[in-house]
Amino acid sequence: MQRITDYELLIMDNNSTDGSIAYIAEIQKQDNRIKFFSGSDSGIYDAMNKGIALAGGQWLYFMGADDRLAGTDVLQQLQPYLLEDWDMVYGDCIWMPEGRPEKGEWSYEQFIKVNINHQRIFYRKILFEKYGGYNTQYKIAADHELNIRFFCNNHIQKKYVPISISHYHSGGFSANKFDHSFWKNWDAIILKNFKPHLSAKKIYGSLGTYIRHLADEGKTMQALKLIGKNFIHTGSPGFIKLMLSYLISSKKKHAG
Repeated sequence: MQRITDYELLIMDNNSTDGSIAYIAEIQKQDNRIKFFSGSDSGIYDAMNKGIALAGGQWLYFMGADDRLAGTDVLQQLQPYLLEDWDMVYGDCIWMPEGRPEKGEWSYEQFIKVNINHQRIFYRKILFEKYGGYNTQYKIAADHELNIRFFCNNHIQKKYVPISISHYHSGGFSANKFDHSFWKNWDAIILKNFKPHLSAKKIYGSLGTYIRHLADEGKTMQALKLIGKNFIHTGSPGFIKLMLSYLISSKKKHAG
């Protein structure tokens, strides 16, 4: 429980059959701030979009079933910032069970390579109404795509505060998976959003992760095309040598 009590808790459920519905019904009798919605959805991000539409508050925070707030005073610590003119307020989190911290302001360079954990972020609800919600074509990385859109938007006011927000369970849905659709559309996502903020050299120089993934998948021609684009924009022979070496090594594994 939080010391500040002016909040609602929406629980989005995909037709559970494990007794959750009856259990939550009992809890609702004790606390009318808990609102439970059970029904079919087409995935986590579809459920989150439905929750956004149903939410009555001005601020939204998303949490998975295995995650928890870092303490009973999180909302109390954040309240002064939520009452100011910020559109997004974000702090720090701890990845559990390993206890690894994720903290500090997130740079544009970091965003290309890895998403900021959305359990660090409080979003003003109006953002979703103005700029759209989670794109459900990205089954794993819709939160990454949305955060890129929001953080790269100069009309959205962001504020980082050194406050521990949550403990995030590292076995979560999007923590250890690769979203093929997201990276297939990397030019529409990354180039479009980061061009105003980063040089082409930095943008293309960040594609090592995707190139290695293409190599691992045996998609040699796609990897070579990206390596070529990278060289055109970065002129970095060291990067090209590293990627070609990885591509050759991966091709040998596939051949074996």
